Amino acid sequence: MADKKTLVRRLSFAVYFAAVFLIFLLLLFPFDRIKMKLESEFRRRTPLELSVARISPRFFNRFVLSDVVVSDPKGTVLFESKSVKTTVSLFGLLRGAPSLNLKADAYGGQLLVKAQQGPGRQYLLLDADGLDIASYSLLKDFGLHLSGKLGGNFEMSGDSGKGRLWLKDLASRGLKVKGFTVPDLDFEKGWLEADLKGDRLTVKKLELDGKDLSVRATGDLVLRDRGTINLAIKLKPSERLAHEQSGLISLLRARDADGYYLLTLGGTLSEPIPRL
Repeated sequence: MADKKTLVRRLSFAVYFAAVFLIFLLLLFPFDRIKMKLESEFRRRTPLELSVARISPRFFNRFVLSDVVVSDPKGTVLFESKSVKTTVSLFGLLRGAPSLNLKADAYGGQLLVKAQQGPGRQYLLLDADGLDIASYSLLKDFGLHLSGKLGGNFEMSGDSGKGRLWLKDLASRGLKVKGFTVPDLDFEKGWLEADLKGDRLTVKKLELDGKDLSVRATGDLVLRDRGTINLAIKLKPSERLAHEQSGLISLLRARDADGYYLLTLGGTLSEPIPRL
């Protein structure tokens, strides 16, 4: 058994090498090169652009990405966060199956991303909680004045995925569709369930419930240029809304036993066509 002096000497060497490693990590580790590599790999693997202002170490396998911005090739900002906490699995790297966890404070809520990649396996999980819809500026660029909270998750393996999304206190103001003014609407709650296979999104269930209007929808969307839409939509207005929008309601002739008016939405993503 080692005596006390030998034990103290060994502990001193361990502390010394740990301190040297931390100094190297903090002062000499090439974070700028890693930042450039991260941005270039993101650009190579996706049609999007990634910008990171700075990478700061927190522990051996933990880092913080500051001022993160994801945009399309035209410069339109799709996502931004002041701080993204990043954890890299060291065991995954040793096995040749990189695993990455990201946690970001964004749009008044939290966003968690888990990604794994290995031989024959690609996995992605997105989990959102309490995101403020009104703070997402891209919606305003499309003329959508929406507010409310949203959350949910989306899980993808290979080219297949499924997701669930919840909405709370969703409000729409001043919305226009092809020159037609849509009345201001408020929904206390909403729910979306969808599956993704390749570029085809199947809406299994969309439900929006408000005091003046209830909405139900199912169908398919093809998520590519000139992708098609095929949605079956059911609308149930309150008596007040039906009276105020009597001209529009009169166009909706088909009605089921539960009082829902039926219509379909076809066409393409860029030019949707309602069919009454």
